[in-house]
Amino acid sequence: MYKKIKLFLSALTACAVTAAAMTVFPVNAVGETGTSGATNSAAVSLTYYDEEFKAPYSCNDLIAWKADDDEGEAAIVRNPVGNYYVCSWDGTRLAEFLVGEEKVQSIDDVKDCFVKYEAAFKDTESYAIGAVVECYDAENKKTAEIRVLDSYTEDAFSADINNAKKISINGTDYYAIITEEENVPVEVIYIVRCESLDGGSISEKIDFKAIDAELKNNGFKIEIRKQPKLYVRGTGEKGKIFVNDVTLANVPHKGSIKVENHYDSRNPVWLNGQYYSYSSLDKGLRNGMTVSDDGTAHCVYENSSTNSESEFFRGILDEKAVSFDEYEKMNVHYEATIKAKDKYAVGVELFDRDSITSINIVQFSNTKEFVDDGHDRADVKHLDCVEVDGIKYDIYSRTFNYESCMSLPAPQIWCISQVSFEQEAYGAVGDIDLKKHYDVWLKNYLEKTNKISEILMFAESFGAGRGEFDLEKAEFDLVKKDDVYDRVIDNTSINAPAEPIIEGGSMVFCTENGKCTLKKNGTIVGDCFQNYDDSVFKFGKSMNFEMADEQIDRDKGDFINMDFKANISTDGNYSLGAEGRMCDEHGEEYIDFYMYPVLNYDAVPKEAEYLGTKEFTDREYDIYVYYNDHVVTAGGKKNVKYYCIAKNKTPNDTIVSGTIYLADAVIAWKNAGLEVGPITNVALNANICGIGSGEIELLHNDIIVERMNREKFTSDDILLFQKYLLGEECDLEDKNFDLNYDGVFDNFDMIELRRQVLNNY
Repeated sequence: MYKKIKLFLSALTACAVTAAAMTVFPVNAVGETGTSGATNSAAVSLTYYDEEFKAPYSCNDLIAWKADDDEGEAAIVRNPVGNYYVCSWDGTRLAEFLVGEEKVQSIDDVKDCFVKYEAAFKDTESYAIGAVVECYDAENKKTAEIRVLDSYTEDAFSADINNAKKISINGTDYYAIITEEENVPVEVIYIVRCESLDGGSISEKIDFKAIDAELKNNGFKIEIRKQPKLYVRGTGEKGKIFVNDVTLANVPHKGSIKVENHYDSRNPVWLNGQYYSYSSLDKGLRNGMTVSDDGTAHCVYENSSTNSESEFFRGILDEKAVSFDEYEKMNVHYEATIKAKDKYAVGVELFDRDSITSINIVQFSNTKEFVDDGHDRADVKHLDCVEVDGIKYDIYSRTFNYESCMSLPAPQIWCISQVSFEQEAYGAVGDIDLKKHYDVWLKNYLEKTNKISEILMFAESFGAGRGEFDLEKAEFDLVKKDDVYDRVIDNTSINAPAEPIIEGGSMVFCTENGKCTLKKNGTIVGDCFQNYDDSVFKFGKSMNFEMADEQIDRDKGDFINMDFKANISTDGNYSLGAEGRMCDEHGEEYIDFYMYPVLNYDAVPKEAEYLGTKEFTDREYDIYVYYNDHVVTAGGKKNVKYYCIAKNKTPNDTIVSGTIYLADAVIAWKNAGLEVGPITNVALNANICGIGSGEIELLHNDIIVERMNREKFTSDDILLFQKYLLGEECDLEDKNFDLNYDGVFDNFDMIELRRQVLNNY
């Protein structure tokens, strides 16, 4: 039976999610022309969708400028279909070009703000290219303009870089200069790349959030008030610059994410590569944890009794788990704001999966009484005093022996700094070298090969009272000895698509706009940043069954199951599940199918026909069919898409797991009157959709194929295959011993072979 390994899993908490509204200036759309009062002249010629605008010209999203008394010519050509621009000038003293809307926007109101472009130069001797944005200089009380130049010639601007301030933006050095220019009625702040990007073509992304932060860190009192624009400047006798793939992106902040109480739900939050959770048996009205999109976790506790405790965590989980001897470096840096007068502890927690032991290293507390105050009836022993990196710690063990409990809390080891903090509100900055702690004292309690599955920053309160913690930063510098074995498919560039990774009988792949990493432990990580509303980044693992005798036929007892567990953090929409191709009953392949147990939006075409709702193992699914009249097979069949979509949606930043039983969907489609037949391709895919960033980690990504063997094996085949596995010379006589369909002959196939032979008798 196809459900012979089916387990009942905890259902995901139902949470309908609307993706955050995000805006990008669509530079590939035709703007209004000839409507602005500032327009002095405009000549438009439509050739292969090109539109030419001669300077001086201005509209809502496009400016070409030259001085009125300048006898030369300057023009900008826009192609809305090809999404490119051509800026040219001939005989002018100065020509300037701007692409982008005059849109009011505070830099503080968006999470990401950048200008991205590609440019090529032809017969251009004196020029500059980059981006410009309007701001207010609060120190000088002037309206100002920030001009960021990535590629330029030294005579293209008048600022004196010898008296400039040197700053670093995302690892690249720039000069920052405040100056004034002729014909510019506002102050100009030049941000000039120290080493100009040279060559026939360049590709650059200008990060205005990073620019804003770095200028403020260096004493500039500026307020960015508008959306940035692409900026091209021509100062030579003649020049032409081709600009392609222009993106002006503004991704708003997400709303605060509420983390549910661990004791009420198993639905933690996963954001930007970190896990967040809290637990409290005391369910006071103020208890809670909310996470902003910069990662800060605001934690509030309100404990009502002396036996209460509230715990708050953020950090990393390693599903496969690793040990101290697998790491070259294990450093944790964390920052928190503490507002509490009751008993509390702040530090780093580890969980040793092998010994089922929790290890807590506390660097900030106002007392050590919580260790042995009887709040949880633990047996406490003082084990040692140690010193690590100049800090003295006391080591305690805490074990539990509840006669009335069916299960006991995990044993605990607490390593508590001897420094006590008396103030009720302060900022805490901690650094812990876990390798040093292991060498000094942890080695006495844990084996070096024990598997550590959690490394978390934590804050915990004990006993009655109320207070707050802000877990502002948690950085984990963990370097494995074998990180070089990770394999990467990078499709972020405009070059030819990267080749997929063939792994056994499956293929790991990703589409354009992002990057996919196959880790040595089998985890598949996909991450991307996309520029448009209709962008889709797809990655995952697929298997093909192209030959007729390989196809997966439910009517013959074949089935496909998929085990998955994923960490999800996205700005926009996503879906995760089974996708593939199917034949009809007559063997003609024209059916695409999609079964999504995990998604945060309605991932079906608007024209799809709703066929009903079915309940499978752990959730309800809506069934749809969509007839694609625009795609026809060689046999004259129109493409059809079948959908099986979970009714309850999941949040944007979460951890999900489950098993996909594809036969459930196939039966539902058939019962709805649709044609079903053998499956020719199947994939466990994740899709990240729309503007903004996204990362999904497929920790479990197993495609389990069970197929009734068409070939009858005997005990002679066992002897033959055994010789092959032992390395003896033998003729397999065209026998297919790949019985678990992973692309190799191995001992797992021998186990299945013995089972099939036994069942034949």
